[in-house]
Amino acid sequence: MIGDKLASAMQLYGNPSCIDTAKCLQTAGEKGVDIEAMLINSGDEVKADSPLSSAPLLKDQNNTVYGTYAIMSYLDDKGFGPSLVPRNGVIRAVMYQYAHIATDHVQPQAAASLKGSADESILNTAFDLLENLLTNPPDPKLGKGVFICGEFSLADIHWMSCVNVLEATGNGGLVSSRAKTSEWCAAVKDHDSTSKEAVKPYTFLPTKEEMDSNTLRNVGINVV
Repeated sequence: MIGDKLASAMQLYGNPSCIDTAKCLQTAGEKGVDIEAMLINSGDEVKADSPLSSAPLLKDQNNTVYGTYAIMSYLDDKGFGPSLVPRNGVIRAVMYQYAHIATDHVQPQAAASLKGSADESILNTAFDLLENLLTNPPDPKLGKGVFICGEFSLADIHWMSCVNVLEATGNGGLVSSRAKTSEWCAAVKDHDSTSKEAVKPYTFLPTKEEMDSNTLRNVGINVV
């Protein structure tokens, strides 16, 4: 709820070229959670707190969370405003399905685009699926808004973090060539924080300049 404050910022250990780090930053922006960004260049740097060297890693006072889905869930729960997970079971399944497509199929190719080696056929297949969902939603509730599940959800963050890298590497045509996907992308970029704070969560995603210079910005919203 607007006006609520957190006692302190959480620490997120990650890297600007890491799409999973970007997902966590955007989620924090959505839920009004302040983040002190701690730059790391490999999982080995957090091995003391993450036994499997899994990064990004989140620290919140006495709590340590690693695993991107776990961090996003933690931020969603600890932050302000309605949950980013749909209550309706059918719509929730769509959210997880499209989060899976983004994570398992789009994200590896978006990461590869940073090295100029993305597989365009995989990306086109995935973006065709997104375009079809947005054009012909299988459930009327999905068609009530421009986002993947109608209302904004974690699925939009999974996709937008990939799109952010694809646009930064000159692959924005995957979005602009598809009418509904282009409309969705514009809506996510202009989306106000779910926490009702006066911020655009998209702006917390790392820029191309930050990826190139290996710098990570904090998320500053609530902590006083």
